[in-house]
Amino acid sequence: MKIKRENYGWLFVTVLLAVLLALSIYLGVSGWYFKTDISYTTDLELGKNVQIAVKKNEASSASMNIDGSYLSGDRLPQIISIKNDEDDASVYMRAKIFIYSGDNQTYKMDMVETVNWKFDEDDGYYYFDDLLTMQNKVALCSHIIIDKDTHLQTDTKYIFTVVVETLGSDEDVVKIWGKNPIQNS
Repeated sequence: MKIKRENYGWLFVTVLLAVLLALSIYLGVSGWYFKTDISYTTDLELGKNVQIAVKKNEASSASMNIDGSYLSGDRLPQIISIKNDEDDASVYMRAKIFIYSGDNQTYKMDMVETVNWKFDEDDGYYYFDDLLTMQNKVALCSHIIIDKDTHLQTDTKYIFTVVVETLGSDEDVVKIWGKNPIQNS
């Protein structure tokens, strides 16, 4: 079959569309097209004071980007405080800190906690040893420490996260958390 000169345009467009369709399917399936950087926009910066607002029976968190240039055991200044935003309830609190990587790995961190917090090695949480009354705040830590067993890659971005969980003073804290942080201090 001989192609007429007036059909060259249609043939070119058809071949071009077929090539673009095949390329888009290949890139979509292979994931090459998508960027795997876990950076996100945040106004929190490592080293600046951070305050986490909490309410009863909720979990709150604060996260910030860090790069992999830190070594195991590095002690970084980071003041984190927690404020009870409730107008009528005191809360029990516990907190956990960790580093998250883009390949779904979590790495342990330590912190220099303030005087009212106690670390429980069994579950990895820091427990506040009193009730935080309404509209008050307390400091959680003054420094964070890269765990001695954590080895970060220099060319990788990580997310440092602090998660604070609360229970109202009227909740059965032993049934939910397995311990009463006030009685075990």
